[in-house]
Amino acid sequence: MVWEQDSYVIVMLTKVFDFIRVMCVQYWPTDLDKPEEYGNLEITLLAEEQLANFFIRTVKIRKGEEEREIVQLHYTNWPSHTCPFPSALLEFRRRVQVYMMRYPSTGPVVVHCSDGCGRTGTYLCIEANLGLAEEDFVYDVFGYAKKLRAARRGMIETVEHYKFIYETLEEAMICGSTWFPVNALSQQLKYKSMKNPITRMNEYQREYQKICKNSSKLSIGDCAGGHRPENRDKNRDVSIVPPDNFRPYLTSFQSNDNTDYINAVFVDGYTRSKEYIATEWPLQRTIQDFWSLVYDHECNTIVVLCNPPPSNTYPPFWPTERDKRKKYGPVFTVELVSSNHYSNIKTWIFKVLKRVVSLTELMAGVKAEPKTTQLFQITCWPLGHKVP
Repeated sequence: MVWEQDSYVIVMLTKVFDFIRVMCVQYWPTDLDKPEEYGNLEITLLAEEQLANFFIRTVKIRKGEEEREIVQLHYTNWPSHTCPFPSALLEFRRRVQVYMMRYPSTGPVVVHCSDGCGRTGTYLCIEANLGLAEEDFVYDVFGYAKKLRAARRGMIETVEHYKFIYETLEEAMICGSTWFPVNALSQQLKYKSMKNPITRMNEYQREYQKICKNSSKLSIGDCAGGHRPENRDKNRDVSIVPPDNFRPYLTSFQSNDNTDYINAVFVDGYTRSKEYIATEWPLQRTIQDFWSLVYDHECNTIVVLCNPPPSNTYPPFWPTERDKRKKYGPVFTVELVSSNHYSNIKTWIFKVLKRVVSLTELMAGVKAEPKTTQLFQITCWPLGHKVP
């Protein structure tokens, strides 16, 4: 189909596997520069770029003596039964547009998910309405959704998908295009510092207001884990509780009284999903949970962005040069390996040891290997100061 329709861009909106189900058979080679044959076509993966929410792959298709290069943009962070973040999908759509403009006179863009209905219809409706807004400054979600349904049954599968279309269009309308080239940074700094004479606000303040206004409003149900009675005292502030969909779960068994909860969330980086974990300074009663987090999720780097004096409010949670080995709870022992202190930065290397106490693991002969992590602390960003 791609060959016959002269398509040069493929938009894929599903993972190959999701919840141990095959959602889509992988139709491209895994290894670079190793051609595979699919019927009478020879397919070669030429390049693959991984970003936090999607992959960009360049694929060569060969049929007889003729060759073509096509681009596949593969969105991987659209869960099966929910919707992605509007901002992430809008960035993906921007990348798709870049490649569409490179091949303006070729065949149609191929868009697919697992069944070619729910996510595919949602994306096409967003794409069409954004294009309509750019040309005629209007939206017609209902009209285009009806047109999609007439073309293929099941397009835009649920009310949640339909609502998500409106939310994404609203974000695009309010926030507009937010990216700018690197060489324009100095110009942007000058522009954003200028105050509007009417609102008496500069662009930093206006943009920050937009961010606050468009941030997701989380319900108690979304953050059920942190509001359970056994977990409420594990939060510094009960109004800042992580949503269950984005919090890292603790897996090390420590005692029957311990839970899988810690006040922390996964954060995407630029090239990897869930590249970081953001958390608060541990309370005295949650230090062992902090080291469980480090061990369970194999965190080889810890970054501490403040330097409060030791107190009951901000208890020390790592061993110092004075006591090089310290036990935290019944399971974890942290051993200082080395340290270096500079003018504004201190660094430590620790070995994290785990004692297996679960009867099931003991009977199975499970051994907990020690893990190494490095801690960096910045000392020039004191509490109470907004910026260092």
